[in-house]
Amino acid sequence: MSDTDRQADLRAFVGESMERWTVPGLTIGIWNDGEQELYAFGKANLETGYEMAEDTILQIGSISKIFTTTLLMTLVDEGLIGLDDPVSQHLPGFQLTESGIQDDVKIKDLVSHVSGVYGDHFEDFGWGDDALEQYVASMSDLRQVYAPGEVWSYTNSAFNLAGHIIEKKLGTTFEQAVRDRIFEPLGMERSFYFPHEAITYRVSVGHTLVTPDGDEHEVARRWPIPRASGPAGSISSTAEDMLRFARFHIGDGTWDGKRVLSDDSRAQMQAELVEDAGLADAWGLGWQLNYYGDVKAIGHGGSTNGFQAHLDIVPSRAFAVVVLTNSGRGAACYREIVKWIFERYLGLTKPEADTVELGDAALVEFAGSYSQPLADIHVTVEDGGLRLDAVSKSALADSDEDRTMPPVHAMPLGGDKFRVVGGAGDGSPVDFFRNEDGSMRFIRYGGRVSDRVAE
Repeated sequence: MSDTDRQADLRAFVGESMERWTVPGLTIGIWNDGEQELYAFGKANLETGYEMAEDTILQIGSISKIFTTTLLMTLVDEGLIGLDDPVSQHLPGFQLTESGIQDDVKIKDLVSHVSGVYGDHFEDFGWGDDALEQYVASMSDLRQVYAPGEVWSYTNSAFNLAGHIIEKKLGTTFEQAVRDRIFEPLGMERSFYFPHEAITYRVSVGHTLVTPDGDEHEVARRWPIPRASGPAGSISSTAEDMLRFARFHIGDGTWDGKRVLSDDSRAQMQAELVEDAGLADAWGLGWQLNYYGDVKAIGHGGSTNGFQAHLDIVPSRAFAVVVLTNSGRGAACYREIVKWIFERYLGLTKPEADTVELGDAALVEFAGSYSQPLADIHVTVEDGGLRLDAVSKSALADSDEDRTMPPVHAMPLGGDKFRVVGGAGDGSPVDFFRNEDGSMRFIRYGGRVSDRVAE
């Protein structure tokens, strides 16, 4: 198949996927065989009808965590921070969580989601240069959910803590450090942390569903993530800039002949550190890891108010794809697109694990109510699997009201693992963790653990 035919097929497939999930707009960047492909689809703003363009800026959400980890590793290269250093070594006198685990949590735990600190702490401390400092001080009130290294659970707060340690070591703001050490060296001229920087260029607004169980989108009115959560997820960027970042991580740590990161640190980020990760096959330093047979892909997703995005890289094939959407349901779309691209461009497919049969007597063991500060999940037995009814309490949505989400059906894979079947979350993992006596302790859904609660 010629490149022209493949690109035409891609455009047709993306159009069908966007229509299926009613995604207003998206951009795609592909780096393949030393060549760049950029695409734009749909609208950047449903209200104004403003068209999406290849250079439109969109929020990338938690893909920002890879920038934080890359920045951290530049300090490791310089001997300013050690990955096995405890947090207390760099913030003397600081108490991490109510339990005080600052001596037990290592720097590498912060960027691999195993610190045990409650993760979705989104307190807003304003736009001053001391926002991160105030945020980190407030972490002493957080719960220690599990012992460091015991469980993998997505932890935004730990990346913000890492960001503050970085700015303390460098004597500058976190955002300036990223500009100086990553954005500028890589020529990422359309990547920003602050809305007032991005707004002077071509920018997309986000869109959320009017009702969680519907298809109609509306413009998301809350744009920014608080400055204090910048290290966890507040970059806005373009598909082309994101490909620059991807190409850097495919390479040897240099860009245009200048050393930005040691090749050892770049490789260390991509090495498997955590086997049982909730959103991927495994996790490295910052990167999620997925395996297609003996081929490893690294990547990360991002979700903010009205935006969902994903970056995927296959280092051994010098290949990268980024999909930036302006929809709160964009993940359903980008999963289909990335799967199509991996199959058509690389011949890579990822077979799903077979489901198994469990009787109702075994399934009922998982049933019950689970809770964490931003979600309540009720699990019941249904149709040979589990039904999950969740109430979301997002701190970043337009409304502070709780949102009842559409029910999700998960089928057993064996042991304490399940997989969502059907709907926007098709293929998403659902895991359970037990206490020593065999009773249920946590459900892990959406990458976060929630406690089993008495009914």
